[in-house]
Amino acid sequence: MSQLPVFDLLSDLRTAFSQHNQVILEAPTGAGKSTALPLAMLDWPEITGKIIMLEPRRVATRSVARYIAAQRYQVNGKALGEEVGYRVRGDAQSSARVKLEVVTEGILTRMIQQDPELAGIGMIIFDEIHERHLTTDLGLALALEVQQSFREDLAILAMSATLSGMALSTLMPEAISLKSEGRSFPVEVIYQSIIGTNSQRSQPWLEPMGAAIVALLEASASTPDRLPSHKSNAFLAQVTSFEGLADKSLLAFLPGQNEIRRLQTYLDARLDHRQYVICPLYGSLPPKAQDQAIAPAAKGVRKIVLATNVAESSLTIEGIGMVVDSGYQRQAIFNPKTGTSKLSLKRISQASSAQRSGRAGRLSNGLALRLWGQEEQGRLAKMDLAEIEHSELTNLVFDCAYWGVKAVNELPMLTVPSSRNETYAWQLLQKLALVDNDHKMTPHGRSAYELGCDPRLAHMMLKAKTLALKNSDAELVGLACVLAGVLSARGRVGMSVNILDHLKAALMGEAAQFSKQFVRKLNVKTVSLDNVIVHATPSSVAFLLGLAYPDRIAKARGNKGYQLANGTGVELPDNDPLTQSPWLVIADFQEGAQTAGRVYLAAPFPVALLTQRLGKGDHNTTDIALSHDLSFLVSSINYCAWNEVKGRFYSEDRRYIDKILLSKTAGSKPERTQVIQTLLVQIRSKGLQMLHMNDKVRQLQYRMKLAMILDTSEDWPDISDHRLLETLEIWLAPYLNDVSSLSQLMKLDCYQLLLNGCSWQQQQRLDTLLPTHWPMLTGTQVGIDYDDTGRATLSVRLQEALGMKESPRLAQGKLVVTMALLSPARRPLALTADLASFWQGPYVEVKKEMKGRYPKHLWPDDPANTQPTKFTKKKTLNAQK
Repeated sequence: MSQLPVFDLLSDLRTAFSQHNQVILEAPTGAGKSTALPLAMLDWPEITGKIIMLEPRRVATRSVARYIAAQRYQVNGKALGEEVGYRVRGDAQSSARVKLEVVTEGILTRMIQQDPELAGIGMIIFDEIHERHLTTDLGLALALEVQQSFREDLAILAMSATLSGMALSTLMPEAISLKSEGRSFPVEVIYQSIIGTNSQRSQPWLEPMGAAIVALLEASASTPDRLPSHKSNAFLAQVTSFEGLADKSLLAFLPGQNEIRRLQTYLDARLDHRQYVICPLYGSLPPKAQDQAIAPAAKGVRKIVLATNVAESSLTIEGIGMVVDSGYQRQAIFNPKTGTSKLSLKRISQASSAQRSGRAGRLSNGLALRLWGQEEQGRLAKMDLAEIEHSELTNLVFDCAYWGVKAVNELPMLTVPSSRNETYAWQLLQKLALVDNDHKMTPHGRSAYELGCDPRLAHMMLKAKTLALKNSDAELVGLACVLAGVLSARGRVGMSVNILDHLKAALMGEAAQFSKQFVRKLNVKTVSLDNVIVHATPSSVAFLLGLAYPDRIAKARGNKGYQLANGTGVELPDNDPLTQSPWLVIADFQEGAQTAGRVYLAAPFPVALLTQRLGKGDHNTTDIALSHDLSFLVSSINYCAWNEVKGRFYSEDRRYIDKILLSKTAGSKPERTQVIQTLLVQIRSKGLQMLHMNDKVRQLQYRMKLAMILDTSEDWPDISDHRLLETLEIWLAPYLNDVSSLSQLMKLDCYQLLLNGCSWQQQQRLDTLLPTHWPMLTGTQVGIDYDDTGRATLSVRLQEALGMKESPRLAQGKLVVTMALLSPARRPLALTADLASFWQGPYVEVKKEMKGRYPKHLWPDDPANTQPTKFTKKKTLNAQK
């Protein structure tokens, strides 16, 4: 390990920490930053406290700790947990004696919240900070706060494979920056674009990927002369010419567990099990199976590791010399409208593709096969988005509230969070009474936070405990712990949607660990989880889930569809038994890309829980077994609307759970305020055509719009349709006190109502700048027609425009009027905004054509200097005499 590049920086690092307590280290793949560096630091006498090193993934946390511990065991005989240990959620090998503890980021956040002074800790190392997990960003922010407020002596080392696109130096402006060389062997990158042949499947590229892996394994173990058919395939010819791959194992990157399982099935049917062992690797895999994927393969056997992006960094898998990259990842995009995340299949970034390919060159020369074209590589995004920009922020915001800040940006964060997602998180915590309206943690919220789980589940368990004490029903809080354990566990057994079928899982594995942990924290000593599961009834499960997920109580619509209380549409799998339930409470679902969301865990929901208090009965025999209800979730309103058939307003007493209508009954005569509000709702729904918006009103709107543009010295009101609909309460509502029908609504003088929005001075100025009529020399007052394009048109018979040198100008000369010149029969002859040019040119042709048609009317040779008239030639001459 002393040959690793990071060893060349050890002296500089020690000097840097003697001068400052913040250091930023950029160290590419293979530098030894995750293993050799913390191993060396164990012998630095200047580090007097414990070293905490954060890894972004559980599998890497265990692997790194075990590797460093194994190295130290050769020196001092101390096994894992004595000098070097680790802690991840639900698993730990550590003790008070450890000097180096490798943890996942969420562990550090809890450590800081419980002890802001971090007593006994001398240094915090943030490894792979470029992955930008939510907990990484928050852990760094809290560590910087601790360093600034309580522990100036606390050392912080931020390490990343790349600093490109990161604002670390801005966040830590006084930090000393160092850069290490990487150490990786050459990796030959091959591009092969694959096109799926089966478009019926959700991932048509998956089987071609499997075929490429089989071909790669066969070609790497052969020579060109032994496989002549490969000469016609440029890809296989390139593989067979690459030396040293015959005994190498292969790492394949896929977007998720489902693709891993399907590809494993494909490969199992095509590879000799005596020569190959296939190992899946993903986050929720049991630790033992993860360790198997990382460990060296047996002699004479080649290992095929099918992994998600957990294998991208901080993890060296023994024997890997080949990488096959699908180029896909799954990204969870949170939607605050639905309150859940949508898992989308997306292309990886260029940075991610480089990390993946690099895994082939950790221990020797390697080969990486990218299953897309080389031209597409340049179109990939440079970097992945930080999770804080697109993920759900409820847990992060809960951490912030416990720390005492009222907004995430009060902390020194690397990236500003999504404002919509942060708003949703605060609102949810308020709804659960975990924070107050000022974002201050409530006593209930503080107790919930200390349970160390999802805020919804913590709220459910605490409420269950309160009710259990009141009703001497200890099994209720025990059941809450069981449900929380099942929902907290990452891997679930079975495919059933009904959560009641998963309760037995709380007696084994990770779910059992969580369930028992919650029982201990809630101090429920007399509860037997076995009895709780035996006595659990659908109604008690539904009640508890309703406490945790009130926004996900759902009503059936259609064959398998349901509407959640928050308005979201979801669907059960085909032929699922729960489709017979008129109501459900949904514990887990994902938003669909284009269709309704898919339900993963739910329970039948007795709607009576929302409408009446239920008597306590025998848990074994009575489906309704609760002495409490969820009626506090129901809101009642007096609804008023217009009956189109009967032509009158009516009212109803309605009861809702959020957006789901529970019941309605006829109400009393609507109040005047209700009628007015209903009228405004109708107008907003159907538009301003419900009002008497005649041409006079439209002309006023056009004039006012022009005034706003041409006369900026005055504060003209906006009376556009859009603005009028927005401000109905201001300009219309005060005049609706005597309106009791739609016909009366149409009789309102909207012109005068809108004019009332202008002061008397503005009305006078508007008439001066943009008059409704123009006085002709003949004495005729001709109307000016304004339109939405900003044009003013004067339609007048040509003979009345004689003698006009040019077109009229309005708004102090800023607007030229367009002249629509008409024949004596008031038919269009010409349209011009330049009257002088018209007289000199086009008029000649008009005169030729019209003079024979209208011989009794005046068609002078010099129109610009002729007296205008509104009569025939004879009447005009008589008038002149």
